[in-house]
Amino acid sequence: MSGPPPPIDSPSGSRRLCRGDTPQPPGGRREAILAAALALFRQRGFHAVGIDEIGTAAGISGPGVYRHFPSKRALLVALFDSLSERMLAGAEEIEKLDCPSDEALDRLVDFHVATAVAERALLAVWAQDALSLPRPDQQRLRDRQVEYAAAWETTLTQLRPELGPSETRTVVHAALGAINSIAFHDPGLSPEALEALLGGTARAVLGTKA
Repeated sequence: MSGPPPPIDSPSGSRRLCRGDTPQPPGGRREAILAAALALFRQRGFHAVGIDEIGTAAGISGPGVYRHFPSKRALLVALFDSLSERMLAGAEEIEKLDCPSDEALDRLVDFHVATAVAERALLAVWAQDALSLPRPDQQRLRDRQVEYAAAWETTLTQLRPELGPSETRTVVHAALGAINSIAFHDPGLSPEALEALLGGTARAVLGTKA
């Protein structure tokens, strides 16, 4: 898995250790192909986009794509793997810090919000095209999602022991869903204002603090 994300400022302006702006992808043909595929999948959907179009958008021929990816589905897998690995790595880094529970949950919220704002297009493609993946890849990504959400659930349980396991899971998924909903609309806010709003909304859903 990839390493931890670099730090970013929280909505309140304080510096956090385990949250960060999503790193800019390194240069290279492979990254250019992924960026082109993401833009086209977001605009038109996975099934409506041809490999030749992806190649043209990336500045190469369609067959040239196959030197980097064996199929169009492999592009989708690579995009989703990149996001899921980064999310899980970020949660694991927060857990390793062994912070007080309220601080750990704050960091989880801010990390997820920052990633969601930076990766709105990828979240949208995930929502619309995840079922286009081969079944083994779907299962692997679901397993990562469960592991990622478990970090939130463990932390929330420590803060809200009155919640049962099913209630905790429901609240966590509601908070994640509230953040991820930004993939489907553009509110016209600055990234800073949007992160502050989404973070406050998630904390309200979690019932920890406004």
